[in-house]
Amino acid sequence: MANLTNSPGVGADSTAVYGLYKEVFEEGIAEGVNNSNPLSDLFKMEKIDYKGGKGHTFTAHVGRNPSPFFGGEDGAMAVAGAQRHINGTVHIRKMTARIRLTQESMDDSVSSVAAWRSAKKDEMTRIIDDIAKREEFALSCDGRGILALLSGTPTTTTVELDSPGNIAGSSFGNRFFQVGMYIAAINPADGSLRTSIRKVVALSDDGTDITVDAATFTGWADNDYVVQAANSSVADVLDTSYEHAYHGLTALIDDGTNRANYFEIQRSLAPSYKSYVLASVGALATDTMQRTADVLYQKLGGEVDMLLMHPSVRREFLKLTEADRRYMYGPTSSKNTDPGTAAIKQGDITLGEVPVKAIRTLGLDQVYFLDTKRMGAKQYVAEPGRFVDDDGSILVRDGVGDNARHAFEAWWFARKQNFVANPAVCARWDGVTGMTLVVVPEL
Repeated sequence: MANLTNSPGVGADSTAVYGLYKEVFEEGIAEGVNNSNPLSDLFKMEKIDYKGGKGHTFTAHVGRNPSPFFGGEDGAMAVAGAQRHINGTVHIRKMTARIRLTQESMDDSVSSVAAWRSAKKDEMTRIIDDIAKREEFALSCDGRGILALLSGTPTTTTVELDSPGNIAGSSFGNRFFQVGMYIAAINPADGSLRTSIRKVVALSDDGTDITVDAATFTGWADNDYVVQAANSSVADVLDTSYEHAYHGLTALIDDGTNRANYFEIQRSLAPSYKSYVLASVGALATDTMQRTADVLYQKLGGEVDMLLMHPSVRREFLKLTEADRRYMYGPTSSKNTDPGTAAIKQGDITLGEVPVKAIRTLGLDQVYFLDTKRMGAKQYVAEPGRFVDDDGSILVRDGVGDNARHAFEAWWFARKQNFVANPAVCARWDGVTGMTLVVVPEL
């Protein structure tokens, strides 16, 4: 018999009892994505019920009768003239989304004992947040669904990009890409689809490029438009996002640079549908801001009541008054002086009582001058958004015959279009310089 007093004193240490331990989870699911959409929340549009048919046709008065004439006694009268009107048509656009769930993923997550949340509920509710994020992207762009431009012709799986959202600029080209997206290249000369479809597998931290699944890029060329593709087998531009997105600010507030044809109206023939656009602004200056506001007033009686800009541009705006800023407390006050502004808490600052709002999803070097009272911002809505259930069920079986799987899909869709009735009372600046851009991918 062993002498117990001389045995090693190991006993029940943590290694020995490890099988008894339980994993300890924090309550709830931590939210690791940003679900706020500041531009959509701010840029409120009147909702118009879209009636279908060939689209909503609108008529605009765009020209005067030139015959009013100062004449002498018994003198000739000016030749009779006429008012000038023009018609345009708003056509609706569609966005879709899709989820897929296996039977097991739904069944095994029903109980709160087994899962933090039902997989079915999680997928069907969070896809709505993802849809809203894609709408936010559309509202800041020109409706062509362009994620960025190719910066050079790609030859490896690393694809260099610039001009995010088709807004000119060398920085943050991968701004609107997501891992898992399929992407295609569009020839900007004729809108045709290049051959190869690639899948995004990684985004660079510096914002300059993406990594894709393979290095085959048949026909891809420098400055091609990069757009989202539905899947890896796409062979028709119809199955990409090109020219299928809702119109955003760079189309609505434009002089023809991005949208020469504005809902079937040629902007060159109807100045009342041309916004005042400065293409290469350079450094911010209050004099240039005042000049822009004056142009809108002189042209169509516009009165600027809101300025929108990216946070990096706002920092340049703050510098304009930094040297002249004065503290509100005197030298004998016990209160501390505050060198900052409301911007530190993302509050509004002002220019002549006009609120200056920083919107993180706007173009990196843009400023918008809006007359929200006169611009006539509208959103035509055929379907605000719902899961397809026309056959009586939201969840449908995945596949038939040899392709059948014990899984279910659900499809979501919306049909909308954004419109501004009076673009000429608003202005846009492009090409603001001097900013220190910090590349911060939005989660």
